[in-house]
Amino acid sequence: AAPRVTTNREPLRAVDAAWLRMDSPTNAMVINSLLVFRDPPGIDGIRALVEDRLLVHRRFRQRVIEPSLGLPHWELDPQFDVSAHLHHIALPAPGDQAALETLVSDLASTSLDRQKPLWQLYLIDGVGKGGALLARLHHSMGDGVALVRFLLGLTDEGALLSPPEVGVEAPRPSGLAERAKLASAQALALGRMLLLPPDSNTVLKGELGTQKRVAWSEPAGLDPIKSACRRQGVKLNDLLVAALTGALARFLEEHGRIDGLELRALVPVYVRDASAGDELENHFGLVYVSLPIAVRDRGERLRQLHQSFESIKAQPDAVVALGVLGALGVASTEIEHIGIQLFTRKASVMITNVPGPPVEIHLTGSALSEMLVWAPVSGQIGVGLSLLSYAGQVRLGVAADARRLPDPRVLVRFYEEELAALTSTAG
Repeated sequence: AAPRVTTNREPLRAVDAAWLRMDSPTNAMVINSLLVFRDPPGIDGIRALVEDRLLVHRRFRQRVIEPSLGLPHWELDPQFDVSAHLHHIALPAPGDQAALETLVSDLASTSLDRQKPLWQLYLIDGVGKGGALLARLHHSMGDGVALVRFLLGLTDEGALLSPPEVGVEAPRPSGLAERAKLASAQALALGRMLLLPPDSNTVLKGELGTQKRVAWSEPAGLDPIKSACRRQGVKLNDLLVAALTGALARFLEEHGRIDGLELRALVPVYVRDASAGDELENHFGLVYVSLPIAVRDRGERLRQLHQSFESIKAQPDAVVALGVLGALGVASTEIEHIGIQLFTRKASVMITNVPGPPVEIHLTGSALSEMLVWAPVSGQIGVGLSLLSYAGQVRLGVAADARRLPDPRVLVRFYEEELAALTSTAG
């Protein structure tokens, strides 16, 4: 049974409120995650799992209340019914990846009901010889790392697994001089972000609609990719983003010249905070990364990206961006809208990379063969590129606005070819 909560009202953290208010008809702030099973799990087992392990966390029984005055807060849903959040559906024949992509695209195009707790689960039968579970979680409840942590809590392996440490450490200045130095660096970083001009206008930019399209890659083994990284003296993330950059360059070149174009990605960077609790929360700051699409040589493209990411680690941009999100979360809706537009018009795509479980996991005795994620994008950005590692493999999930990228499988194919080339020729 779910534990009793002593208070029925809990204010949203400022950053969580910012993600809540980023919702728009064209970009719902919902993290979508797909778990594919080798053998179909039963709905009764999934329901018991949800009731025993998910609902003990109060956030999954709370809805958001947005008063006309004041900040939004969490409140226990007095009409909470797990049946309103757990759905059992069947995938139309032939039950292949194309059919599953269509189904996930349709569900990803819908917003969550603000009158209920902001999550949904869909158990999908007929996915090949097995089944799948699509989890939809509003970003105001937590970020991708928090989602993976909670998904791990549902598994048969449970507490035996934990996501690897990622991101940068939140600064903790100890004296007046250190605080002044940090404040100065953060002010410079904020000024640099505000003065950054928009990147180039391409087919990736423009009016958005409400229909989304999703696609995903075949799994790629991490061992050969890591070997290629060691030969080149770069990190795993560097090489994966280099493959994405090559794919974007090829896609854009099909629609015109790429020489002289400036293409930026918004990249979430996890800011580790030792004082954070175990509940779902948001700890990501967004930073800009220039993607060298005009660089033809793959090795040089990889080296430039490695330098960019090393520079990001040394700069306070992620911490500053997290603070900006918090400030927007307590500002008026109009001010937040202006702020989000200001930040998102400087980039064309969102790129995320979340580490998942390193070994195969199980839910109610059913082994998971695949794990995928699609992070939401904000403002006027129409393409999200999400990398997730699982059981020694990594996959790319693409979620795109249908007006900007009608067939994301094209970009997936380019990414797979670029990754194969980087892995085989690096060094």
